[in-house]
Amino acid sequence: MLSTAVNAWHSHTRNVERSMERIATGKRINRASDDPAGSMAVDHFNADLATLNKQLDANRFDQKYAAARDGGNAAISDLLLELRGHIVTAANTGAMSDTERQAIQDHVNSVVDAIDFVSNTYTFNGQRVFGGALATTLGATSKIEEQKDPNDPTKTVTVNRTLSLVSLKSGGALNMVNGDLEEAQKVIDSAIGQNGSERASIGAKAKDLESQERLLQQQIEGVSGAKSQIEDTDYATEVSSLVKNQVLQQAAAFMMQSAMQQMKQLTALIGTSTMR
Repeated sequence: MLSTAVNAWHSHTRNVERSMERIATGKRINRASDDPAGSMAVDHFNADLATLNKQLDANRFDQKYAAARDGGNAAISDLLLELRGHIVTAANTGAMSDTERQAIQDHVNSVVDAIDFVSNTYTFNGQRVFGGALATTLGATSKIEEQKDPNDPTKTVTVNRTLSLVSLKSGGALNMVNGDLEEAQKVIDSAIGQNGSERASIGAKAKDLESQERLLQQQIEGVSGAKSQIEDTDYATEVSSLVKNQVLQQAAAFMMQSAMQQMKQLTALIGTSTMR
């Protein structure tokens, strides 16, 4: 009887300690031996969560980059609209003096330089956002012209001339003082359209990234939930088990005490019988 009581007390004590550990840690599986199959499943879920979280971090970084790129394009857009206004003003040839036209040209030079400054210095996470000087690429068009041959004035040669925002500056073919303002209008309109198309593309990409983020978050929630069902403690069940095993532990302890008392009484009886 004593041996049975001792074994029962040890068993219930282990169960009490296990329940206390699970309640304290909040986890049903604290070591592989608690549930080998469940532990393996938890390891797989942890690997999936690590991958999903890395994908989520990369997605959020891409969103920040898209926002930075959109901000840069928005600044370029404002500068392009300012240029357009100067070209419209300069086209009003009848009510403008040469001094006023030169003042407009100075403003245009400043705006084109500002566009190049933004495109050359605007960075995100230490990397340039724009690939190069936008003043030479935005709105750039090729125009085929017939010009006199510098080697033979009696002949003409075909020249492919590239026009861009740089052409709007002083001395350029599209300058505000004596340049081709009609062609300048076409270049600036093309630049505005190109920049707007770029912003639209970035906006679509940002929207797609937001959708991907929501999907990743849903996947993380689903995997975390499945992992929690396997790994986390069911407090109602565990508290009930703890109370049950504490009662059984106490009962086993009482049985041990009773068995030991009976053994003492039996030993005393045997001793008395021997003395007689």
